[in-house]
Amino acid sequence: MSFRLKLLLVLVVTGVGPVLLLGLFTFFANRDHLRETAGRLQLQAAVDIARSTGRDVLRGVDDLRASGDYLGLERLQPEQVGSVLAIPYRQLRAVSALAVLDGRGNAVAPAVYTPVERPVPGRTAMDAGALEAFSSHVPFTAAMASRAAVGPPYAPPGAADARVALAVRLGTDGEAPARLLVAELALQQLGERLREAAGSGGRALLVDASGAPVTRVTAGASGEGALSEGELALVRVGLRDQAPAMRAVQDAAGREWLAAFAPVPDLGWGVLVTRSAEVAYGPAQSVRRYTLFGTALALLAAAALGLVLAREVSAPLARLAGAVEALGEGRYDTPVPVTSSDEVGQLGRALAHMAQEVRRRDGEIRTWGEQLQQRVDEKTRELQEAHAQVARSRHLAGLGSLAAGVAHELNNPLTGVIGLAGLLRREVKGPPGEKMISALLEQAQRIATIARRVREMVDQERQGAGVRFSLLQPVRAALEELQPALDARPNVSLVLELPEEQTGDVGEDALEVEGHPESLKQLVTHLVQNALTAMQERGGQLTVGCGAGAPGALRLWVADTGCGIPERLRERIFDPFFTTKAESNRLGLGLSLCHQIVDAHHGRIRVESTEGVGSTFTVLLPQAAEGAHLQ
Repeated sequence: MSFRLKLLLVLVVTGVGPVLLLGLFTFFANRDHLRETAGRLQLQAAVDIARSTGRDVLRGVDDLRASGDYLGLERLQPEQVGSVLAIPYRQLRAVSALAVLDGRGNAVAPAVYTPVERPVPGRTAMDAGALEAFSSHVPFTAAMASRAAVGPPYAPPGAADARVALAVRLGTDGEAPARLLVAELALQQLGERLREAAGSGGRALLVDASGAPVTRVTAGASGEGALSEGELALVRVGLRDQAPAMRAVQDAAGREWLAAFAPVPDLGWGVLVTRSAEVAYGPAQSVRRYTLFGTALALLAAAALGLVLAREVSAPLARLAGAVEALGEGRYDTPVPVTSSDEVGQLGRALAHMAQEVRRRDGEIRTWGEQLQQRVDEKTRELQEAHAQVARSRHLAGLGSLAAGVAHELNNPLTGVIGLAGLLRREVKGPPGEKMISALLEQAQRIATIARRVREMVDQERQGAGVRFSLLQPVRAALEELQPALDARPNVSLVLELPEEQTGDVGEDALEVEGHPESLKQLVTHLVQNALTAMQERGGQLTVGCGAGAPGALRLWVADTGCGIPERLRERIFDPFFTTKAESNRLGLGLSLCHQIVDAHHGRIRVESTEGVGSTFTVLLPQAAEGAHLQ
C-alpha cells in the first residue's frame, strides 16, 4: 500500500471536531491582543512619518546652511547672487525655490525656481500663487535672531503636498549688512508616506502647531470632511504633551475609528493617521480564519501521524531528516537509510544519489570559484595599475607640454642674454662687476640647461620605434659612465644582478628590446643618480639588475637603502620640477624624464619605498615595439 493511500485513509477516519474547538478557543483568547497590536502598528506608522518628516526638514536646514557657508553669498554682489544660487538649487532636489534677502527682507536678486511654464522632471514647479505663499511664510524675524529658522508648514493653492520655508543667516555675527538664505522645501516624501499610511478606508494628515490641518490624504468617501471632536481632542493633547497618543473615536455618523497621533520632533507639528475600526481590526478577523484553518490542518496532520503512521512514517522520516541535516552540514559521506520499497524508500535512494551529486558539484564549484576569484583579483589589479599609469601619463604629458612651451619661449631671449652677458664680461674688468656678471652668466646657463632638459623630456614622446639591442648595453654604458661618481662614494657598495653576473652567461639574445639605447642609458643614469642622492648622508647598498619579466617583456630595477620616499609624496615624484632633495641646484626633472622614456618605449615604471629603509624603482619594457601585456 502506498504512502498516499495510507494518509488518505487516516484523513477520512480522523474527525475534525476537536480541532475546530481548539481554533475558536485560540481566537477568543488572543482577540484583544491582536487589536492592541493593530493599534500599536498604526501608532508606530504615525511616529515613523513624524520622525522622518522632522529629519527631512532638519536635513534641509543643514544643507541650506552648508550651501551658504560654502558659497559665501554674504560677500557677493547682487548681480552675482542669482547665478551662484543656481548651484545649490541644482544640487538640492527637494528645494523648490531659493532666494537671498537683505536685512530688511527685500530680495537681493531674483529668486531661483522652476516656473510652471517650463516644468522640469523631478522638480516642483511654482506659479505666482505659490511664490506669494512662500514669501509670506518665510521666518524672517526668527532667522535674524537665531541664525536659522523653520517656518510653519503650508500648502499653496492647488498643491497636493505640504511645503515649508527655511531660512539661515549668512556670514558670522557682527557682519553687516546681514543677509538671509531662504528656501522652500517641498515635502513630497511626506505626501507619499501619508498616502501609504492612509491605505484603504482611512486618512492621514499633517497638522501645524495650532492643530489646523495643512495637507491630508484620504481613501474613499469615509475619509472626507472635517476632523471629529475626538480627533481634535487627540491632536490637542498630543501637541500639548509632545508625545504620541492613540484612541478610538466616533464620527458624526456614529462610526468607530482608530486614531493615532505623533508629534514631529523639534518642530511643533503633528501627524494624524485614522482608519475605520472595520479596516483597522480587519487583520484580527483574518487571523481568526487563518488560525482556525491552520490549527485544524496542523492538529489533523499530527493526529493522523500519531495514530496510524508513527511506525511506518515517523521513524524513516526521522532518519532521512538526519541524513539531510548531515548533507546540509557538508558531511556528504553519511549513509542514507533505505529499508522499504514505498515512496519513503524511493525518497531515501534519491537522497543518496543527490548527496553524491551535490558532493561532486560542490567540489567543482569551489574549484571554479577559487580559480575565478584569482583571475578576478589578478585582472582587477592589472586594470587598476593600467588606469593609474594612463592617468599619470596624461598628467605628465600635460605638464611636459606646458613646460616645453615655456622652455621654447625662453630659449630665444635667453640666448641673447647669454651673448650679451659674455660681451659685457669682456668689457668689465675687476670686482665687483666682473663677479656679478659671472654670476649672471652662470644663472643664465642654468636656465638654458633647464630648458634643454625640458625639450629632451618632450622629445622622448616623439621618437620612433628605434632599433633592437640588448638591454645589457645601456645598463653597462650607464654604469661605466657613472663609475667615477661611484668611486667617489666609498660608503656605497654596488651590487649587480645582471645575467652575466649571476650565471656567467651574457644572454643578450634573451634580453633584446626594441627602442633607443641612448634613451635607456639616460634612464639608468638618472635612476642611479637618484639612488646615490638618497644615500648621500649614510651610504648603503646600490643594486642594479635586469632580467626577464612577464612573457614578452623585460624587467630593469634599481634599488637603494637610502632615506626612502614619504608616502604622501610618491604620487608626485614623476611630476616635472618636483624634487624631495634639499639642494637648490636640483632641477626635479630626472624622474619625470625617466617616466617619459619608459612611456616612449610602451613600458611601465613602478616605485616601492619605505621611509628610512630605501626605495626600489622597477621598469617593465616590452620586447616588441607595439608593446606587451605588462603586469
